[in-house]
Amino acid sequence: MLSDSRSRACADVNTSGTILYIGGNMTKILNLGRLSDQKWSGTVSADHVFVDCDRIVAGLDAYYVTTNPDAKTRCIDGRHDPELDESNLGPQVPGGAPGASLAYRLGVDKDDLTRGTFYNDVETMIESYERLGLSPGGHRDDTLRDHGVGCGAIDGIEQVLVSMTEPKYVEDLKRLVKTLLDTTFDRDNFLRVLGAGLVVRSRSTGYFDGHGDVLDILEKKSPGSVSVLKGEHKEVLFIVNLVPNTTFASNRFASEHEGQQAFGYDIWRSKQLAQMLLPLPSQALDRERFVTARVMITIATLMTLTDGSQRFMVRFPDENE
Repeated sequence: MLSDSRSRACADVNTSGTILYIGGNMTKILNLGRLSDQKWSGTVSADHVFVDCDRIVAGLDAYYVTTNPDAKTRCIDGRHDPELDESNLGPQVPGGAPGASLAYRLGVDKDDLTRGTFYNDVETMIESYERLGLSPGGHRDDTLRDHGVGCGAIDGIEQVLVSMTEPKYVEDLKRLVKTLLDTTFDRDNFLRVLGAGLVVRSRSTGYFDGHGDVLDILEKKSPGSVSVLKGEHKEVLFIVNLVPNTTFASNRFASEHEGQQAFGYDIWRSKQLAQMLLPLPSQALDRERFVTARVMITIATLMTLTDGSQRFMVRFPDENE
């Protein structure tokens, strides 16, 4: 049972998980409690919200559908997308396609870290998506703003890097990254990406200059790839999905759970993308580092957007059954 009284709405954590049949195969869903017992810097909160975790775990697989290989990549954002077609969903990753560019810079890029810009990195990543036959994607929102595009993973990208390298968050970051990577977690890869993050952070003003224009690149290179999300953040869950070629039907989940939303991260897509970007046997270490960086940035994005009170669930194939 969680000790924090703020989590009593979801106090009975089922650490053994729930096993469910999906399409003839079996999946397992683990409820791992709160993301953190310390307060993160973001404002999106699940504190003082009743979250029926038993009901969610028991019915979660009903909200996962098969991805369409031609559908645009989606962000982890749980807000309403009025154009979302459940029969045509792409996988969810933080920041959509542009979010992969920072992971490549920190985990793989052999160039001098004191050179280059996020804008140019995003442009290169979008070109890589198109060359590989993938559909890039991103989003804005319907909130009027003087600056920014409406995607927290892009608007707050400088702060995401700060969160990732902030000493007071390092233990939380490492704990959650180890949970997501499981047996593939490598301490040296983690420290290498952390060090690269510190270098880029030291020149963040130059590196992130013009980052608010990256969706303009996306719209120009891939018309129709940018969604406009509606409403406010009300995410109470962070759900990590390891079951390949499936993704979260976020609109339907929110509509059937009194407007409660969930951040959804298809970590299988990060691993798939690593294999496609870096296919050679000699690039195995680069693939590991790319995935490590992608996961680290995902957690740092949550540290920037939320206060750490969201409930953390993992969905994966049950290989023991």
